[in-house]
Amino acid sequence: FNTVPHSPPSFRPHRNPHHREETQRLIDEFLEAGMIQESNSPYAAPAFIVPRKDNRPGRLVVDYRALNKITIPDASPLPHMEDLLQELGKGYKYFSRLDLKSGYHQFRIPTADRPKTAFVVSQGHYEFRVFSMGPQNAPAAFQKTMYAVMKSCREFCHVFLDDIIICSKSFNEHINHLKLAFDALAKQKLVLNASKCELAVQRVVVLGHTVSDTAIAPTIDAIQAILDLKEPRTLKETNKFLGGIAYYRKFVPHFSHIAAPIHRISNLTKDRKHLFKWTVEHSNTFHALKHLLTTAPLFLHFPIDDFPLHLATDASGTATRGVLFQDVNGERHNLFYHSKVLSPTEQKYSVPEKEALTIYHCLQRMRTLVLGRTVYIHTDHCPICGMLQKPVNNRRIERVANLIQEYRIAEMKHINGKSNCLADYLSRPSDDPLFDVDYGLESKLPCSTSSNLPNPCQPSKNIVAYMTLRPRQKIPAPGVSSLDQDDDSSEATSCTSEDSFTTCSPLITTTPSPNVFDSNQLSHEQAQDPAISRIISQLNHSTHPDSTLSSSFIIKSGILHKFITLTPKSKRRLCVPYLPSSMIRSLLTAMHDDPFQGGHFSIDKMMSKIRPRYWWPHMKQDVHSHVQACVLCQQYNYSRQKKPGHLQPIPPVAIPFSVIGMDFCGPFAESPRENKYVLVVTDLFTHFVTAIPLPTNTADITALTLFRHIFCRFGVCSTLITDQGTHFNNNLMSALQHLLGYNHILSTPYHPQTNGVVERFNASMVVQISKLQQKHHNNWDDYLDAVVFAYNSSKHKTTQYSPFELLFGRPPKLPIDSPPQYYQFDRPSNYFVHLQKILQVYHQQAKLNIMNQQRYHKKYYDYNRRDPHYNVGDRVFTKIFAARGKLNPRYSAEPKIIVQINHPTYTVRHEPTGLEHRHHVSDLRPLTLAYVDNDSI
Repeated sequence: FNTVPHSPPSFRPHRNPHHREETQRLIDEFLEAGMIQESNSPYAAPAFIVPRKDNRPGRLVVDYRALNKITIPDASPLPHMEDLLQELGKGYKYFSRLDLKSGYHQFRIPTADRPKTAFVVSQGHYEFRVFSMGPQNAPAAFQKTMYAVMKSCREFCHVFLDDIIICSKSFNEHINHLKLAFDALAKQKLVLNASKCELAVQRVVVLGHTVSDTAIAPTIDAIQAILDLKEPRTLKETNKFLGGIAYYRKFVPHFSHIAAPIHRISNLTKDRKHLFKWTVEHSNTFHALKHLLTTAPLFLHFPIDDFPLHLATDASGTATRGVLFQDVNGERHNLFYHSKVLSPTEQKYSVPEKEALTIYHCLQRMRTLVLGRTVYIHTDHCPICGMLQKPVNNRRIERVANLIQEYRIAEMKHINGKSNCLADYLSRPSDDPLFDVDYGLESKLPCSTSSNLPNPCQPSKNIVAYMTLRPRQKIPAPGVSSLDQDDDSSEATSCTSEDSFTTCSPLITTTPSPNVFDSNQLSHEQAQDPAISRIISQLNHSTHPDSTLSSSFIIKSGILHKFITLTPKSKRRLCVPYLPSSMIRSLLTAMHDDPFQGGHFSIDKMMSKIRPRYWWPHMKQDVHSHVQACVLCQQYNYSRQKKPGHLQPIPPVAIPFSVIGMDFCGPFAESPRENKYVLVVTDLFTHFVTAIPLPTNTADITALTLFRHIFCRFGVCSTLITDQGTHFNNNLMSALQHLLGYNHILSTPYHPQTNGVVERFNASMVVQISKLQQKHHNNWDDYLDAVVFAYNSSKHKTTQYSPFELLFGRPPKLPIDSPPQYYQFDRPSNYFVHLQKILQVYHQQAKLNIMNQQRYHKKYYDYNRRDPHYNVGDRVFTKIFAARGKLNPRYSAEPKIIVQINHPTYTVRHEPTGLEHRHHVSDLRPLTLAYVDNDSI
């Protein structure tokens, strides 16, 4: 009873004169049996009597809810029901079920914890000396205790609280098992309830199920209880009915589909329970479920290890369902039925996504049956049949494919599909095929055993799961189009049912390695290499070979070796084979692309594996080029350098409201004035801010607000800077631009630094408003003007003046200021001259301060930061900003061509679609090509 720091909870006893005598009788029995004792504990939980049926004596129950609130939970789990039932289905012929008599009361509570179990009744204050019902940690503690008691019998004994199941494969073995179990119980002086024990039976009742050596079924009592159910008429009764029969849903195919009408009216919250209405449709569903749950055959077989599993799945608009079965000598054995109602969000999924989700639900629900066994999946939806052999251009389906990799799925078969299902599959975007590249692993095996290599589409007893890995991608040289490919590549585009997994992409194609690295070919390839042959010839035939040559090379077993040191300071020399140029590429592929040997890791890790094994001239340069040219590494690797691109400050223009920035902030919680957004306009010279609360951020509201609150007060600007939101980038704003004659600059997508002055104020404004608003009123717009004035009247770090001073030529008057001093001017025009001089000084000094601050920021921003420049025609990858999973690429799947340069902004074109987009240089990654393969051109 570990508890958090607390004051002991104490309650007065319940007053119930009808049960006073019954309570006293039970208290006397407990005292006589030594189960309780009188207490002086500060704890006091109320106890009461719960009547039983058939006029049997009532049960004493203690309300430990207050104690449970301060108890630290014990995380020890109880056995999972499905796991326990499947453990009993391993071919056992004899079962025994032992039941402890008042199991909780046979274990004593430590003396220090007894005061926490104290309870009160009208007759007095008592505390338990033995385990009692009610404390939240009692089941976990009892289960752990029973595990310890039966530890010596775990091979044949299963424990679920006070139920002990003993299973054996022969009668004599079972008798021996019973003796061992009885000895373990007797050692702890535990007493059994003889009337509830079953010994050496071939069918045993466990957790509401009847278990035999081959099958599992609901108990007769459970069937009778279902027959006795009355038709529900309220929401509470409906939920009780569904909860009761759902315990046996695995015995009923399409359970959730049949029960869907009742599910629709049962999933109501408390504030919507008045919408509950029981109709004829629900009544028919109720009787249909009762009929299915009480009609033979109502049983499931246990799996047989010698036969593979088959999982047939299907998805409808409202539910997923599946059946797990085995074909045993021509007879079908059903092992499990699964069905689940789809949530409103899941019902909006596309058909392939629903079918993939169904497979995932079934495998998760049947995990204890499927895990570690070979399973064939049967689906009537062809497009998902290949999701385990190749990546799918769908995040949900690809996520399912990754999640089910732990299962030993031999094959996904299509059944009862329409004639055009394959064409439908091929019409969807495809990615690289899986497991079609040799990485050099089979070079260690004789050719005759190559057929014995594991295939992810065939069952294997030694394989538990497969990893979905992508092979190396090859990108054609610039200027090569799909029309330049040879006949073989064009024939590959006519995909049939036999080659439905062929990828037909004109830009990026996944190709098998032209040669597999085989160390057995080293001697032959060295003989074909001119440079190596020349060295071997000099060492073999020269009577006085060059001392440098003989000290650097040696011939061992007919293979030229090179003496090397692993580090410059190392004195230990290694002798490694000289790798011929014809084998360099295959070795690099094996040591980088192979998931086992390379795993697409860095240059240093790759060099640390190659250097002690092989040598060739310019080895590190070749390794560097190979890794840099890896397309997958370019798409997926995370750059830990500073984002490329130097800072490009906007030159200051010493004219207020000549260059302004504009952006929306929000949405916020709707205020009493129905405002949800703030349109923020900032003068980039004075940094004077105007913020207008608005109910919406539509294009017409934006244009009207800009005209009324900015142009009509401060004049038309020369340049307006905004992002590319639809409220700024539209025909109405373009018309306003042409009408008033200003220049509208749209910032680069996903690069808010272009309009950084406005973005920085937005961040400050949100923080200040959140401090001031009354949250229960959502009146943030009441404080908006005050916050903006406080900002405008404060000295800005960049200009060293307040925005108010730079705009009006004087500091603002604040409530804390003393009475103002009055100036006398001979003529009214003298004030204008005075103001003009003041503003001229302010503006000149502010411009100088801005330029100094920009130089300061640029110096530190550009330090150790790359500033790559690209040319028209260069091919680059663009960063992906859409929501993506952790296993998805960071950069585009296909390179794009630069068509326009305005450094640091570039316009790139996607060749297949012709679409053009602007990107900042920090969002581009150059495509690196180490070589051009003539065979692919």
